[in-house]
Amino acid sequence: MITLGVGLRLRIGKLGIHNLPHGYYVYVGSALGGLASRLRRHLRSEKRLHWHIDYLLRQAAVAQIWYAIGPDKLECKWNVILRNFPGATPSIPGFGASDCRCSSHLTHFQVTPPLELFKHSLEQNNLPQVYQLNELNSRSTDLDCTIPRIVGQQTDVLAHP
Repeated sequence: MITLGVGLRLRIGKLGIHNLPHGYYVYVGSALGGLASRLRRHLRSEKRLHWHIDYLLRQAAVAQIWYAIGPDKLECKWNVILRNFPGATPSIPGFGASDCRCSSHLTHFQVTPPLELFKHSLEQNNLPQVYQLNELNSRSTDLDCTIPRIVGQQTDVLAHP
């Protein structure tokens, strides 16, 4: 989950300039190359701008990370569940969704969406359990110890404030 304390106008690469209201943004994505290294990259302030999320994270802060590990790519399924939450507003068409049919992988909320509601929704849809990462330190090797290593499995990440 990502928090944005004030509204702003922001260029998001080729997606152009967008107005972002203050609040909470939930971004869903997959970590094909490994969860710990992907999270470390997202949490670093110095990095080459590559993904849409990189542009947003220059101005916003990651406040919570929810993740699941399994053989399936879950980001689009998670996105559908989140879009049905009360107060969910799709944000920035095409954001993080260049490789799927979703309109965007970024959803805006005025208040923090509850983890328990998300867990319950996943259970109702027979989807893998989600975990919350409590350590948000990009320099920490704790990420490697905190996140289970499962070789050959897909990892989905939900950045959440």
